[in-house]
Amino acid sequence: METPILFDNLELVKEPGQLVAAQIGSTVYSGLDSPILLAQDSSGGCGGMIWKAASVMIEYFIWKKQCSNDFLTNKIVVDIGSGTGLVGLAIAKIYPQVKKVMLTDQIPMMELLTKNIGLNKLDNVVNAKILNWGEAIPEESELLEADVILASDCVYLEVCFIPLIETFLALSKKETLIYLAYNKRRKADKRFFQLARKKFEIIDVIDDPKREIYNREGIRLFALKRK
Repeated sequence: METPILFDNLELVKEPGQLVAAQIGSTVYSGLDSPILLAQDSSGGCGGMIWKAASVMIEYFIWKKQCSNDFLTNKIVVDIGSGTGLVGLAIAKIYPQVKKVMLTDQIPMMELLTKNIGLNKLDNVVNAKILNWGEAIPEESELLEADVILASDCVYLEVCFIPLIETFLALSKKETLIYLAYNKRRKADKRFFQLARKKFEIIDVIDDPKREIYNREGIRLFALKRK
């Protein structure tokens, strides 16, 4: 099993009153004006950890910002399976002109997500919402307004393949762009892509200058659009 990145480039910062089993740290990415402060909580399972695919996605969007400053201007971004919230928080820092970033996960992750939003003082543009893959989404939900959907390292359990695809379908429209950072772990993962291709066009993101490096580590970045 893959080992998670525990505080990748993180400098630990002590903070009183922290979550049980959580540590507070800061992660620095070249191209970001300020570090991202994060609590990580291993007691909640893999969702409370940082994984390599998250950093791949973040570094791609930092590079993309250098190519097109207005890429996410006034756009609504929904991050699926947010875990610590690292990817969504980074997006809010990379693109301060984004309209809104919504971090989503199951109920046990809400405390951690809310804490990390507050640590980074991004409450004005980022919020956390409960989202269980495969479940119906209320018609009035803000999640249905997504222009861009992000999913980092969400393809890992075969039982979740169909619920994840159903969630992509529920949240997306014809013009919605979905970015999927994927870490290859097992042959069964092929089934996810076989199922997803029935509903989505799956495009290899080839304009990333670091693509060859992370591809060698089994990480791929895809863009999905509804057929």
